Amino acid sequence: MLKASAASPTVALKALEVQVVEEATQAADEPPSTFSENEYDASWSPSWVMWLGLPSSLHSCHDVVLRRSYLGSWGFSIVGGYEENHTNQPFFIKTIVLGTPAYYDGRLKCGDMIVAVNGLSTVGMSHSALVPMLKEQRNKVTLTVICWPGSLV
Repeated sequence: MLKASAASPTVALKALEVQVVEEATQAADEPPSTFSENEYDASWSPSWVMWLGLPSSLHSCHDVVLRRSYLGSWGFSIVGGYEENHTNQPFFIKTIVLGTPAYYDGRLKCGDMIVAVNGLSTVGMSHSALVPMLKEQRNKVTLTVICWPGSLV
């Protein structure tokens, strides 16, 4: 089924085994709970923060082209950037607003990292520089993002 739905005649799958380390919440006199190798919590899903530490070969980088027919919000908020304390943080999608181009497009997700806007790298850019740059785009903007597959926000 996967190969039949792919545009290419070949499909490359990347697998990652993770070990979940949880804080101990039990009393000191309780024995630790044990799981066999075949037991797992099927409801567990990694947060987007976990993906930050993964090797770049596991990143899923793609372009998202948003279009709008009116001047207004693109429909997402961002966090990150080069700040006054001289720390350079990547830009992340913080929220998606209902009824906007980003919402209707459906490809941007909370936690996606913005690495370029219209081909211009965001590395070293300040938050106060990127926001006006996004706002001045008229009908179309291309965001290059790294998304974190399998994440729930």
